[in-house]
Amino acid sequence: MHLLRAVVTATGSALRGRDLLLWAAGLTFFSALGLVPLLLLALRGVSLVFGEDFVVDSARTVGRSLPQAHDATETLVRLAEAATNTSWPLLAAALFPASLYGEGLRRGLVQAAGERPTKWTGWAGRIAFLPVLLLAPLLVALPLSLASVVGPLYEEGGWSTVLGVVLSFHLDVIPIGVTVALVFAFVGPVALPVRTILAAGVCVGAVLTGFLHGFVVFLAIPVDWAIPYGGLAVPGAVAAIGLWLFLLHALLLFGYRTTLSTCDVLGRD
Repeated sequence: MHLLRAVVTATGSALRGRDLLLWAAGLTFFSALGLVPLLLLALRGVSLVFGEDFVVDSARTVGRSLPQAHDATETLVRLAEAATNTSWPLLAAALFPASLYGEGLRRGLVQAAGERPTKWTGWAGRIAFLPVLLLAPLLVALPLSLASVVGPLYEEGGWSTVLGVVLSFHLDVIPIGVTVALVFAFVGPVALPVRTILAAGVCVGAVLTGFLHGFVVFLAIPVDWAIPYGGLAVPGAVAAIGLWLFLLHALLLFGYRTTLSTCDVLGRD
C-alpha cells in the first residue's frame, strides 16, 4: 500500500501542470498518418507466410463478428485486399508514413518523461520504431490465425459471446503487450530495466486490450456518427475512430509515466 501511494504521488507530481491530453492529441495526429500504412505492411507480411486468401478471409471473419450497428466488414476486407494486391513499390512508399507513427510515439514519450524534444527527436523515433515494423506481421498474425475460432463465438450471442470476449482478450493481450514492451524499450527516451519493461508490457498491455474491447461495445451502440457532420458518413466515422485513438494514446502515455514513476520510487527505496 505504501508503494502504491508513493507511485500515485510521484506520477501526479510529474504530470502536475502538464498537458497529457495535448501530448495524446499530437500522437493521435501521427497515428492518423502512419496507422494504415503500418497495417498494410503488416498484413502483406502475414500474406507472404499464410497466403492472401488467409488474410482476406480472416479480415472478413473479424468484420462479421463485430456489432452490426456499425458494420466494419467492408472496410476491413478492402484493407486486407489492398495489403495483398498493392505492388511492392507502393508498399515501399508506405514505409515513410508508417515510420511517422514512431516519431509521434517518441515525441509523446519524451514529453511524458519530462524531457524536451530536440531536432533529432523525430528521426530517433522513426529509427527506434523499426523493431515494431519488423515484428508487426508476427504480432498481427496471432489474432488473425484464431479469428475463425473467436469470430463464431461473438456471432452466436449469449454466453458464447462472453466466452469469445474472454478468449479474445487473452489472445490479444499477447501481441499488444509485446508491442507496448517494444515501444517502451526502444522508442522511449529512458533506458529501463528488462524486468520493468516486461512488467509494463503486461500491465499496460492488459489495460489497452481491455480498452480496445470497449471499442467493440461502442460499435454496438446504434447511434449515427454522421449526425454532428450534416449526415456525412466519412467525417463521422473518422471522428469516432479518432476519439478512441486519442483516448488509447492518452492511456499509453499515462502508462509510460506511471512506469517511470514506479522505477523512481523503487530506486529511492
